[in-house]
Amino acid sequence: MKNRDVVAEYCDEWVRWCETRSFYMRPATSGTLGRLQPAKVGKEPNARNHPDMQYFNMAIHTLADMKKWKGKFLAFKAYYVGDAALAKQAAAVLGISERTYYYHVKSFGHAAYSMSHSIKKAHEAMAAPAPALSPEPPPAPMLHKLGSFIPPA
Repeated sequence: MKNRDVVAEYCDEWVRWCETRSFYMRPATSGTLGRLQPAKVGKEPNARNHPDMQYFNMAIHTLADMKKWKGKFLAFKAYYVGDAALAKQAAAVLGISERTYYYHVKSFGHAAYSMSHSIKKAHEAMAAPAPALSPEPPPAPMLHKLGSFIPPA
């Protein structure tokens, strides 16, 4: 059970991480109507720049693209990105019970957490320099029975 608590905290941190990433790139330019809207005022998100969160993000989006995980991703997204307090409504929209809804949220988070470690290992394996090949020693010269040199084949 403790592992699931770690995964839930990781998912919460992922939401804050996603909100903060908008500061790493220029915001999209808005049109004339967008400029007339009042600016969003509030405290800007400031999540910790966790070095492994990019792998977790990749895992979430990879699982979201898989047909097998589509329903669980929708529950996960509704819980973490939407409003978690609306669990009954989200479960009703997905056509599942509230208990199944929470199961989907937890299992998707756990699968993404597990996959993120696999993605990280694969990335590190591809980024690591190839081991240097030790040169083969040259073949030993062979002597003819009479003592004359015969070059190796």
